[in-house]
Amino acid sequence: MKRFAISTLILLCITSSPVLAGEHGHEAGDHAGTHEGGVVKLTPAQIRQAGLQTMVIKLQPRPEIIRAPGLVTFNGYRLSDVTNLVDGVVRARHVRLGDKVKKGQILLTLTSTSLAQAQADFLRAEAEHRKSRQEWKRLEKLAAQQIVSQARLQQAESAHQSAHANLAAARAALSAYGLRSRDIRKLTKRNEYGELILRSPSDGTVVADHFRIGQHVAAGTLLLQIADERTVWVEMQIPQSQLTKVRPGQAASVVLKEGGHRHAGRVANIHHQLDQRTRTAGVRLEIENDGDELHPGMFVDAEIEAGHGEMTLLLPEQAIQRQGSEMIVFVEEEPGHFERREVRISKPAMGLVPVLEGVKDGETVVIKGAFVLASELAKSGFEAHQH
Repeated sequence: MKRFAISTLILLCITSSPVLAGEHGHEAGDHAGTHEGGVVKLTPAQIRQAGLQTMVIKLQPRPEIIRAPGLVTFNGYRLSDVTNLVDGVVRARHVRLGDKVKKGQILLTLTSTSLAQAQADFLRAEAEHRKSRQEWKRLEKLAAQQIVSQARLQQAESAHQSAHANLAAARAALSAYGLRSRDIRKLTKRNEYGELILRSPSDGTVVADHFRIGQHVAAGTLLLQIADERTVWVEMQIPQSQLTKVRPGQAASVVLKEGGHRHAGRVANIHHQLDQRTRTAGVRLEIENDGDELHPGMFVDAEIEAGHGEMTLLLPEQAIQRQGSEMIVFVEEEPGHFERREVRISKPAMGLVPVLEGVKDGETVVIKGAFVLASELAKSGFEAHQH
């Protein structure tokens, strides 16, 4: 009776094991799979949940890389200054440092006596223009009936042309102060004058804020800066001896000194003057800033793909996992069976790692989610020296 009870208890422990449950699909939401030596076995549901992706590794030309430290700066072609074009006083702010803004969004409001005077001049010029046109058209009809002389008609026409020029000049003055055409058209319907609304010239982020409420600002004062940070510049210096290998448009990439996501880009331009002290040339990269990870002032490791060398097997960096003192990958020998392989690698380049030993041309290797498989082996108690 005791022997029967012990056997029943052992059977219950085995059938309730989470590893076996995962193998038979009873716990499809669990990443756990079965482990045999250095092989992890996962069900299709577990593979989907772990987000595993694979690729067939093939011989490819090994990229020749130029490496140098780089400094992140704003993309100057996507950096906008917001300035006032007339003396005024800051009355209200509508954005703060770090805010995301859209093109045309209101940033701040100023009041200006100079602008109020210019608006009054415009309204007077508009009234005079309207009056002179009416007089000219009236005399034109009378001249056709020979009631007034042609000299009188020509005098009225000249007066209207002068009024037209004055109106155009008054409108140009308002435009120069920053008023839009629609704002100018609304002047006759408003009772407030001297109000200047500054709007964002582009989509982006408020990266500089140089004003206070109530501050008097002279014309031309830098008030805000709007930066489109979807791309940034990276400035790097390369030796004169490597300058002939670099051309605008070549592929490039950077990664933060502290590590992290690799950002792809291209060579934007090459500075045409060498640093006389270091004998290096400045190269500017335009880099995609996915995730808003790169900010001006940051130091990065920059790479430029300057050509291609011998054929070799290349894998993305995330496919390589470190386990103890070994570098490993996972090869899918058959559907759902992922074998741990120790590999010998060379120095990464452009996010790709040359694999010198451990895998063969045509094998299927895990390139995304390999850390999940490495974790499964670690949880199972697998040690590197057992392989």
